[in-house]
Amino acid sequence: MKNLLDLKTLQVETTPGKVIRAFRKNFHLTLAEVGTLTGIPQSNLSAIENDHMDIGVKRATLIAAVFGISPSGILFPEGFERDDERELEKIRKRAAALIEKKKVAAG
Repeated sequence: MKNLLDLKTLQVETTPGKVIRAFRKNFHLTLAEVGTLTGIPQSNLSAIENDHMDIGVKRATLIAAVFGISPSGILFPEGFERDDERELEKIRKRAAALIEKKKVAAG
């Protein structure tokens, strides 16, 4: 049986949508009000909050302005460390090799 007081067993993912919803509720704003302030349709805001739509930099910037925070607080709620760092490093190395190969071929 799991110990419910052991916080390590509670793996709750923080998403941009959850962060936005928390800020919105903390400031007692409705989706319609945030939509009016940002120009983002209420249906899109709802989809973002429910993690059914990716937010993107532009929308994160507009929404962050409403709450007076940095867009990075929305886009990277758990910081910028990534679980897939090894895969990204492989991509960086392959890309660097390809770019170098193209430079040599171009003369």
